[in-house]
Amino acid sequence: MSDPSVEKLSTGEWSPERFRRHLQETGTPLVERVSADEVEVTFVDEPGDDTTVTLSVVIGPRIGFNPIDTEFASVAGTPFRVLTLRMRSDLRFSYVFARRGPAGEGEQVADPFNPPRRFSECSVERFSGASVAVLPDAVPLAWLDQAEARPAPAMDSAVLASEFLGNERRFWVSMPPGELSDGSALPFVIQLDGTPDHSAPSVRDALVEAGLIRPCAVVLVDQLGLQRYKELLCNPAFSRMLVEELLPWLHHRYPLSRDPADVALAGESFGGLCVGWTALHHPSAFGNAILQSPSCGYHPDLTWGTGAGELLRRTPVPTLIADFLTEETAPIRIFHDVGELESSLTHSRWLDHVLTGKGYDTLYREFAGGHDYAWWRGIFADALLWCFPLRSRDGSQA
Repeated sequence: MSDPSVEKLSTGEWSPERFRRHLQETGTPLVERVSADEVEVTFVDEPGDDTTVTLSVVIGPRIGFNPIDTEFASVAGTPFRVLTLRMRSDLRFSYVFARRGPAGEGEQVADPFNPPRRFSECSVERFSGASVAVLPDAVPLAWLDQAEARPAPAMDSAVLASEFLGNERRFWVSMPPGELSDGSALPFVIQLDGTPDHSAPSVRDALVEAGLIRPCAVVLVDQLGLQRYKELLCNPAFSRMLVEELLPWLHHRYPLSRDPADVALAGESFGGLCVGWTALHHPSAFGNAILQSPSCGYHPDLTWGTGAGELLRRTPVPTLIADFLTEETAPIRIFHDVGELESSLTHSRWLDHVLTGKGYDTLYREFAGGHDYAWWRGIFADALLWCFPLRSRDGSQA
């Protein structure tokens, strides 16, 4: 089965110009329902002659873009290439096109008919600038949609030099909308995978103006390229930087609460791993932890090989899970989400089982997708609603 508009193009009923207008009007990918819970999804590219095109999606075993082997097919007599795949109808996912020229040179590009949405800049460069497909039964991310339509919030920018880490990094502080009363002590969230284009401040603004969460500050912490893969892996020095350098700097300059129940630490992937480990070991600083697809399968001794080396391999309990098992239950609340179709799902389910058994106040969610910013940006709204609701759990005003 192929999309009706592609059929019209291939039979000559539609000219390439008419088809191109259709794509610009409807957006891509093109979606046709084939059953109650499945759709056929058609991707369209216009790459130029002598160029092959394949699709890569942020769903699958690889942390990043997973290639789909099938090449796009030419539509005879037109400049277009198409690929149709049957998919679950509830997916939301980032994707790119991989184009390869006749000499083997390649490039990775967004869908030309579905440009990257706002907040497409990511702390991990290889994820940035992707297109996003939202299939018809995907759980809506209404607060992300509202955030995308808002003007960019004002932010202060500063640089923190760390003695613990021997480096310096930039971070951004966004205060909530509206006037602050004298003597305010605002709750706040520190997002470890911060960029100036992160969705968090705009999502926060939408929720505050809707009267759903307490006004709170957002702090976006920059990551230093490949240094991220050293600093975020349950690194005591990085955690001390947050507690002993960043927090005092923020408290000196902004009217922020010193009550750990008013402080949330948030991160994505390795950032989520660092958040869980830091909050466990520093509960007097962070009373709330937001773990988005945390890399909780990490252990420094866990390696994989082939051949005879496999006969000596041992599989330790991952660091974050082992620490939660052995440490006394800490006075922290934990929001935890993960994609149903990502490789870390089993470890996230294991972590949730441990947290529940240890009596933690935790909210665990699985979403229909992969290890993907397309979900994290919007589900962050649910994390803020859980951490800083305008009304307390007994229904009284917070």
